[in-house]
Amino acid sequence: MKLMFTFFLFLSLSSFCQETIALDSISKYEGKMVTICETVQSTFLTKSNTTMLNFGKPYPNQTFVVIIFGKDLINFSYKPSEFLKDKTICITGKVIMYKDTPEFIVKQESEILIQ
Repeated sequence: MKLMFTFFLFLSLSSFCQETIALDSISKYEGKMVTICETVQSTFLTKSNTTMLNFGKPYPNQTFVVIIFGKDLINFSYKPSEFLKDKTICITGKVIMYKDTPEFIVKQESEILIQ
């Protein structure tokens, strides 16, 4: 009985763990929660104040993009488009495909771990 309880506890806890994946395989994880740890290759701030953090290669050849909408910039103590460029960061999120490019949407500074 104790062994069975331990087994079910392990299964339920493991479902909450996020898988750290390689950047080149991120497209295969559409709709799944994963963690990526990579260097920000370039950044872009749109006219509507949306921040784009590009990974893999600089824009327009990026492999992956992190989006921070302008309304969420108040949740940051720094300007992500400037501060995060060339930094290695880890982000956990749900992989969304937009125009054949995988992306995460980040709303809080706490979602980004700087290495």
